[in-house]
Amino acid sequence: MKKFFITLSILTLTGLSFNSLSAQNNNTEKKVTVSYQWTRIQTHGSNQIAVWIEDTKGKLICTLFATRYTATGGYIKRPVSLSEWTEKSDLKNATKQEVDAVSGATPSSGKQTLTWDCKDKTGKTVANGTYIVRMEANILDTNKMFFTGKIQIGGNDEQTKGEITFSKPGLADGNVLFKDVVVEYK
Repeated sequence: MKKFFITLSILTLTGLSFNSLSAQNNNTEKKVTVSYQWTRIQTHGSNQIAVWIEDTKGKLICTLFATRYTATGGYIKRPVSLSEWTEKSDLKNATKQEVDAVSGATPSSGKQTLTWDCKDKTGKTVANGTYIVRMEANILDTNKMFFTGKIQIGGNDEQTKGEITFSKPGLADGNVLFKDVVVEYK
């Protein structure tokens, strides 16, 4: 207990507060935002989306959002629904609290924005470095679209537009669920 008071006194004498010192050594001051234009399609087997963060080795760090239908059991009824995210997230072993924390209603058409606080799924702040933002969406059952974008955590503000790909050639000419994806670290 005495060490704490001595440390606090030294910090006060040097003009630093405990809060300002810890903020300098912590990347949680900045956040990552993922924004995109979403268009719902009025057809069966569509409108499912998941957005998640991975490290550069492909390990899931955390899920930012997944549509409730798939996250709460729809992946069992329709195994093609967000199958890449479902496997990566180990959804079958997730607790109800974990699922509730990331799932929500299918978005309405319009601009969507998600925020990542630079913490993993256990709440621990991630190390500075490169992370991958991933998106998967079902267009029509097995037809899918994906987004992949790298973002550097720690250091200067950064913005990336990444790349959108499709599970089959020609899908980009038809209905697309998301476009204009921008990932920002600031």
